[in-house]
Amino acid sequence: MARRAPAFPKSYSNRALRKSLETFAALPNRTTLDALLAAMRTGGLVVDITGTTDAADPQLRTLLSTDGELVLPLFTSLAELRLAVPEEARASAQAMIVPAREALALVETAEFVAVQFDVGSIGQVVKREFVTA
Repeated sequence: MARRAPAFPKSYSNRALRKSLETFAALPNRTTLDALLAAMRTGGLVVDITGTTDAADPQLRTLLSTDGELVLPLFTSLAELRLAVPEEARASAQAMIVPAREALALVETAEFVAVQFDVGSIGQVVKREFVTA
């Protein structure tokens, strides 16, 4: 029987990814992009499941691009998720913290064109082909 990884604490923050996101935003080049692509596959990521009524069947909240295409928002912490939610709705925000590779694999469950990290602050978009590579 496969051993299940321990759950992430609610205070979890993927600091390595957040640092890579900030570095790439400040200095977008091949080196910082490669570091970002590596960092996004480590640790955990927060998935927005606000509005889910059945815990056994969590429903992802998604975004639409300006072209009307599906984008998957992912967050480095619960605090970052809350920044993406209007203040009056923050108390009802629901989330799951999952291993980064599992969160990124969600891109293949629908016609997502990209993921967007930390929508409420940095808002870095990574196209699907870089996520599935």
